[in-house]
Amino acid sequence: MGCMGRFFHPVFNEMLAPWKNLNFKGRAMTIACVINLILAVILAKDGSYVAVFSIVVAAWCGMWTYHPHYQHHDAKDINHGREE
Repeated sequence: MGCMGRFFHPVFNEMLAPWKNLNFKGRAMTIACVINLILAVILAKDGSYVAVFSIVVAAWCGMWTYHPHYQHHDAKDINHGREE
């Protein structure tokens, strides 16, 4: 885990799916979540109520990282889904 991973891991431990389990779209959602959180802090310091919207969008992006569409799938996962 890199330097940024050590910084963000405790903060996003439950909010985001693990980075190694995400595909490209999932990683893009994670980056969007972090950007929205940073933006929310900046807006909140300025006293803007738009910060609430930014927090909601960040939470929405974070929760969607758990959706299978944003998770990495290998051949074993795909074949297991066809058996059911």
